[in-house]
Amino acid sequence: MNPFVKDGHIIPLASINSVYIDDTLASDLFRIELLVNDIENNRDNLGFSSSILRDEIIKEFKKALVSEIPSIKECALSIASRYGHNLSMVIKTLVKPSLMSVNKRKDWTDIHWGYWKTINQIFILGGLTSPLLTKIFIDEISKTFEKYNIKNLNITFIEDSQDMGTKGLCTEVDEGEFLIFDFGQTYIKRRHYIKNGTFPSLDMTLDPIKSDFLFYKHKDDDELKIIASKLDDFMVDTIIDTMNEVDFSGNKLLIAIANYVYKGNIYPSRGGYAKLYKVAKNYENYLSKKLSKRLNKEITVVLYHDTSAMGLLFKEYKNTAVLSLGTAFGVSFPK
Repeated sequence: MNPFVKDGHIIPLASINSVYIDDTLASDLFRIELLVNDIENNRDNLGFSSSILRDEIIKEFKKALVSEIPSIKECALSIASRYGHNLSMVIKTLVKPSLMSVNKRKDWTDIHWGYWKTINQIFILGGLTSPLLTKIFIDEISKTFEKYNIKNLNITFIEDSQDMGTKGLCTEVDEGEFLIFDFGQTYIKRRHYIKNGTFPSLDMTLDPIKSDFLFYKHKDDDELKIIASKLDDFMVDTIIDTMNEVDFSGNKLLIAIANYVYKGNIYPSRGGYAKLYKVAKNYENYLSKKLSKRLNKEITVVLYHDTSAMGLLFKEYKNTAVLSLGTAFGVSFPK
């Protein structure tokens, strides 16, 4: 029995970001923002001009990894290796934690740590993975596994995996016309999918849209409600605009969001999509009704946890975990 899953839904207790690597949180060792900040602090050493925007910095960093200028390449490789090592220590801790790591994670018992010891395959995917970084990360993971004598655990990086969430949700379609969304922390991925019979007659990936109304700083409850309402309106407008873009005539939407979801309920928190609980406890039902009213026809929405949506692509694998690398760690366990 998986202690991180309730009624088929992964629960916040599964969070990798709250795991301690000795006395340091996983979220303080490895996430995109940390890497970007590190790159920003080494702009001069990496030869980056001031005209390179923060949103473009990861793409430029990947170029620096293969620069013909030795000093630039050395700096880039050093940063990449450090984050590869940090990632390796997070994975190591999941399957072979130190006593300090166990003691620091107060809400995990031997049952939770024991479940991770049954995992023998981890798929790693998300917007951060790329061919240039993957080899470095794999090398660092191999070194750490050898050092700590970790065997029988296979790590597989899935490249170009930014659309894996919407692709995973396609496996939930039996027949009909669907719009499929993955509302991420940075971008909203969109897909138009029609299936009549065994094979799809249309599987179209649409251009991603920049996410909005997700971040906040020290907002009080009233301000949080206002931002949540703006986020809700933005999501509804995005959905309706997409319907118009593809001339959608169906009535079924599958939506992954970067938050834990339980039977249509948004797990409450303050940041990201979690603030939608301020709009409605069961956001799935609320969104279905709101869209139905706006469009004057019955619309059915099904909400999914984003990494669980990705995990649908690996349903045939047993003893497996899926980790997504992005704004934060995401995790799921394919059924």
